[in-house]
Amino acid sequence: MMPPKGVPTKVGAQKLARLEEIGEEEIFGRIATGEMVKDLQKEYDVGYKLWHKWLDADKDRRKRYEVAMLEAGHFYAERAVATAQMATREDVNVARLQVDTDKWMASKRNAAYDVRQRDVAVNISIGDLHAQAAELMREIDAGNVVIEGDFDDVTDGGEDA
Repeated sequence: MMPPKGVPTKVGAQKLARLEEIGEEEIFGRIATGEMVKDLQKEYDVGYKLWHKWLDADKDRRKRYEVAMLEAGHFYAERAVATAQMATREDVNVARLQVDTDKWMASKRNAAYDVRQRDVAVNISIGDLHAQAAELMREIDAGNVVIEGDFDDVTDGGEDA
């Protein structure tokens, strides 16, 4: 008989217990220094669902995981800079690829490193602009245009001027 949905099997419970035994500090420390979550999952023989079940087992664990991911972003950014600075003429193409990869990893882990240009969508309706201009022209023709302002100092160039 299978356990109810959401309840880990005996093997799943053992794997969760192993993650608890290893501890957040060890696991999140490794993530913060650039180790891939998928590699840790493979090492600990834990699948995606069980990994997320472990993250959600403690009320604040996911927040601590997210902090580790932000720190990993810093790790990748620092590594990109170091790689670029140590590049030689002979390995510049390999270094460029490594830097690009590390920059991408940094941006995925920490939004502060996301340098993609954000496009701003602006919609202009020529029909609406035309309708507004036509309405203004009708008001001008009808003499209904009210110009606000203080015109006490304005002269019309007539006899009083």
